[in-house]
Amino acid sequence: MIISVEDSLENIYQELKNLGYEVYKISQNIPSDIYIYSETNTPLIKLNSIIQAKDQGSFILNCDNMNLQDIIFSIHHKTYSPLF
Repeated sequence: MIISVEDSLENIYQELKNLGYEVYKISQNIPSDIYIYSETNTPLIKLNSIIQAKDQGSFILNCDNMNLQDIIFSIHHKTYSPLF
C-alpha cells in the first residue's frame, strides 16, 4: 500500500514512515493507494488537480480532527468512521 501525505503534514508523514508504511509527499507525484490531506490547508477541489490516482482508484482521507490512531484505522478500513 502506497500512501501520499500533503507536504504540510510533516508530523503525520514522519509518524507513518516510522511505523513502516511506504509514505511519500504529494509533491513527489507518486500514484498512491491513499492520499492524506487537510481541508484546512488544501481544499479538495485543488487536491483533485494534483493527485495521480491509481487505475483501481485511490482513497482520499481528510485528516482534520483526526489523531494518528484514527488515521491508521481509516487507512486499514478505508472508511472515516461509523455512520451511527
